[in-house]
Parts: sequence; structure tokens; C-alpha cells
Amino acid sequence: MKYRLIAMDMDGTLLNSAHALTPRTADALRAASRAGAHVVLASGRMPCALRPFVRALDITSPLICYNGAVIAQSPTEEVLHQFAIGRDLAREAAALCEGMGLHVQAYRDDAFYCAADNAFSRDYQAFLNAPVRRVVTGERLSGWLTFDTPKLLAIDAPERIAEYLPRLREALLGRLKVATSQPRFIEFVSPEAGKAAALERLCAITGVARGEVAAFGDGLNDLDMIGWAGLGCAVENAVPEVRDSADEIIPSNDEDGVARTVERLLKEGMLGGD
Repeated sequence: MKYRLIAMDMDGTLLNSAHALTPRTADALRAASRAGAHVVLASGRMPCALRPFVRALDITSPLICYNGAVIAQSPTEEVLHQFAIGRDLAREAAALCEGMGLHVQAYRDDAFYCAADNAFSRDYQAFLNAPVRRVVTGERLSGWLTFDTPKLLAIDAPERIAEYLPRLREALLGRLKVATSQPRFIEFVSPEAGKAAALERLCAITGVARGEVAAFGDGLNDLDMIGWAGLGCAVENAVPEVRDSADEIIPSNDEDGVARTVERLLKEGMLGGD
């Protein structure tokens, strides 16, 4: 049996701590593509924020974006499927974050929207290092937001994120999925969304069986994908919940853990097309 599709979280998993794609990782993923495997980027990022990596890796498989709220075709970024958060619920979630003093952002097309030009919004745009627009509304999103959005993001210091995450989960239980992707981020998506749900839909499109999927991740937003895949791999730097649910613990993102695993599977004849 071969793994015909590999799905990889980006930040903290595929990318190193400098948020860079190493030459070894790029070479390994190109080799997987040449062997006939579907190479799928599965990220909390928006499609345009994945554009530099799509180009660097010659990705042609669909992209899982916004933590599974959107499936987009690469390289066109045409939306194939979307689970959006309705405007009223997005406003309610934004109000909860604002009441806790958290910076909060909404998304549409190639832009993210926030109330203020501050260190959080500037640092986030710099962190993406991609053609992403930052739109400052000048008003709280809880009152300003006029559209459905695939994702909300709250940003603050890790200790404050850890403090408020349980409270936000409880307040939005059953109505939104609330998870961390990095210690300073809380991500909000539709309860129908998620990387596992998007991956299952993508497998139906590509004709790949669940057992033929290998997935790689590090954060709580990767937990469902790691558990769903035939082979779930957690990088060494993953949070404990992801490590505990994984089939295999691989070297960290700073040790080319994904590349090493892909190279091994290729060498063993366990990765590729029919």
C-alpha cells in the first residue's frame, strides 16, 4: 500500500522557525510530486498567503486554507468549497474577543480586516510575507463587520491566549470551532470546517482512500487531520495533544522532519501514485 496524498500544515510543521521552506524540504516535496503523490498544503493561511510556496514547489493539487474552511484550486486560487461563518455569529465572536482585550481579524478575498493599525496587525502581515492586504476599519469588528468570513483570528501574547482559549471555547461551543494554531493565535472557523473535513472532501475529489493519506502537523488545529489520516505524523515540536494522537513522532520543523519522513517513504516505495 502506498500513501498517494500527503497533507502538511505549514507554520510549525513544514516551515522552520524562521517561517522558511528549506531546500531539503522543497526537494523532498518535488520528488513526491514526481513520484505521483498529491502534495497538499493544509494551512490556517488564506490562499494568497500560500502563493509563494505554491510557486516554489510547483503545487498543482488543491489547497486547504483557513484551517479547512476553504478548499482552493492551485495555482488559480479558485474556491472549490467553503464553510463560512455567518456575519451575525462572526460579530458575536468578535465582541467576545474585544471584551477580553484581544486583537481580532476577519478575512475576505486577499485581505484581512482589523479595527486598528497596531503591532499585532503589522506583525501578522510581516509574518505572512505574502501579497496580503491589511484593511484597517477604524471601528470594532463587532459593529462594523458586514460580510460572512471563512475565519476569525485573535492575536495576543501566548499567556493571554492560553488564559482566554477555554472561555472562548465554552462561549461558542457547538457554534464555532476554536483552536490554537500557534501560541499567540486563536482561530475560529465553522463547526463544519476543519482540516480533516476538508481533507475528506478533497480525497473524494481525487479518488484517494483515507488509508492512502499521510498528514503532518503540530498544532491543535491539526489534531483532527492527524487523527483522520491513514498515517498521522506529529513533528517533535507539536503540542502534547497532537503528539499523543499521532501514529508517528518525527523530527522537528527545524530538523526537516517532514522532508526526512517523505524521503524515507519514497525510499521504501511507500509514497507515490499507482
